Amino acid sequence: MKLSFLTGAAALIGLVITTLSAQQTDRVARATRIAATPVLDGDLSDDAWRGIEPIAGFVQAEPVEGQPASERTEVRIGFDDTHLYVAVMCYDSEPQGILITDSRRDSDLNETDSFQFILDTYRDRQNGFVFGTNPAGIEYDGQVSNEGLGGGGAGGGFNRNWDGSWQVRTRIADDGWSAEFAIPLRTLRYGTAPQTWGVNFSRNIKRKRELVYWSPVARVYDINRLSSAGELHGLELETPRNFKFTPYVVGSVLRNYRPPANEPVRTKYDGDAGFDIKFGVTPSLNLDVT
Repeated sequence: MKLSFLTGAAALIGLVITTLSAQQTDRVARATRIAATPVLDGDLSDDAWRGIEPIAGFVQAEPVEGQPASERTEVRIGFDDTHLYVAVMCYDSEPQGILITDSRRDSDLNETDSFQFILDTYRDRQNGFVFGTNPAGIEYDGQVSNEGLGGGGAGGGFNRNWDGSWQVRTRIADDGWSAEFAIPLRTLRYGTAPQTWGVNFSRNIKRKRELVYWSPVARVYDINRLSSAGELHGLELETPRNFKFTPYVVGSVLRNYRPPANEPVRTKYDGDAGFDIKFGVTPSLNLDVT
């Protein structure tokens, strides 16, 4: 009985150690300061991308977990004083098989060829920003908290209602499809320099039902699994103070075309004006005024 208990305990400890080890990663990517701003058109032949070491070596979560990706994917990251730039080349041996199912903002990227990346800007392995697109160039983004646990909507672990200010352009060619992202630094929140962020990338090759990650993620999870993300080094960013001013004017006109007898037709005008202000008091605290 004692021997069986010790054997079971040893097996349990081994399982825990294996699980914890699986959550650790040695994946390290580097961001490079660029002197020339890339032209945002999906064409990666810009001088801005030359000399930046590509991030590669994606592995499958589906269909065969742990196996190398069947198609090559290369990511490059650059930055300047105002933006973070991400370029991806999704090589495809059968580009005629690239599948696009939707072109609306924040459409589901699971049923189309797509690319996503997540930024854990405080490296807390819990919270981050997700950005993605498909070959049609849609903008997909959201905020992750608690590794995405808790469902969707504004109050869940993944908030798809968050719409950041950023741009993406894509291009389909004979050797696959590519995308260029330009994310204003004021869209993000992060600490002081030098920064080390958590990062991961995923690609969906729909016709093959293949899902691949740069830093391996178990198939039961998704890109929100920040404890499985790699690290992004090389960033030296000034902490931005976000300031956004949005004025607005609203108006209405009301007319009763069937007034009571002996009363003229009257028109009632109404209107209002105002503004919204968003100001970054600290890197992690915003002041919203209406």
